[in-house]
Amino acid sequence: MKRFALALAALALAQVARADEPKSFPAAKHGAGELKYVDKVPVLVVKGKPAEMGEQFGKLAIENGPDLDGLHKQFLKDAGQEKRYPILSAMSAALKPGFPPHIATEVEAAAKASNREQSLLLFANTVADLTSGMGCSTVIVEKERSKTGSPIFGRNFDWLPTRGITEHTLVVVYKGEGKRAFAAVTVSPIAGVISGMNDAGLCVTINEISIKKSKDKPEFNWKGTPLLLAFRRVLEECGTVAEAEKFLRDLPRTSTCCMTICDKTGGAVFELTPKDLEVRRHVNGVCCCTNHFRTDKLCVDNKCVRYDRLSLLQTESGPKLGVKEVFAELDKVQQGKNTLQCMVFEPGERVLHLAYGTGPATKLPPVKLELGKLFDEK
Repeated sequence: MKRFALALAALALAQVARADEPKSFPAAKHGAGELKYVDKVPVLVVKGKPAEMGEQFGKLAIENGPDLDGLHKQFLKDAGQEKRYPILSAMSAALKPGFPPHIATEVEAAAKASNREQSLLLFANTVADLTSGMGCSTVIVEKERSKTGSPIFGRNFDWLPTRGITEHTLVVVYKGEGKRAFAAVTVSPIAGVISGMNDAGLCVTINEISIKKSKDKPEFNWKGTPLLLAFRRVLEECGTVAEAEKFLRDLPRTSTCCMTICDKTGGAVFELTPKDLEVRRHVNGVCCCTNHFRTDKLCVDNKCVRYDRLSLLQTESGPKLGVKEVFAELDKVQQGKNTLQCMVFEPGERVLHLAYGTGPATKLPPVKLELGKLFDEK
């Protein structure tokens, strides 16, 4: 009888624990799309034509997302943008003509499939253009400084720690017709790329920079491609850093940011404005970036404690670094609850090590995702 009572008590405690666990996406299939879990990380694979992928994303990542309306309202409140949202919504709608046609088709299909207002999706995909909130840190270790003999690319994603954002975080693998397969570490309903890798091992991440902090004094380009969609196009179209640079020089862009980028041979930082693209290379085998321009043509103010800490890795006599050491260096520049994701890419192996959750994510155990296998699966 005593054992039975203890068993009941244990079962009750387990049920309470499960009730307290944050709800995320249910594993499910829709058409050619499938959302499954890889070591507790939700991974959505979408395939086919733009409308088909949009429908799959809409059903599996938007309609099935837990309380998306609550996340949207809480984000606006946390960002202090509740009263300005009607203006922001109108501005995001004004940017839709700059959406690449296939992504615009995807967004329309996703809105229809999830029974959501398209304005919500437009805002989500232009949030990096219209608001300020990201404060990320990135570091690329070139192969001569790498313990693995191949480049290693680490990144902290720092953003508003809005309640519900962890539950809407997932990895989406896109296999679009006529495009390179790629994976994006994203937050539903964002269809653009904040951080990602493609089937060639090319990796990109965004570091936000205010348009007011550029020496070339650019004007916002309302006819440009929104930033997260420009990053996505790089992964869809390019296989190397050199190809990406050429592609971006010809692509109209809305605003300012840095793209930290790395392929199987090495990486760089692209300092981007609507007018210019400046390239920063490594120093002694290490390239780092936070949230300001540093090239002579664009730099206004280069003071940043996080950058100063990362730049200590650029000493000539610095040690070689592996995945574990890159995570440790990112932990030194974490920003508490704002560090929602910490990740390390291995472009040569097409592998992503991802930690995410209640910040700082640098304190959480990373999950190894074999993105190459996901790209190659039929």
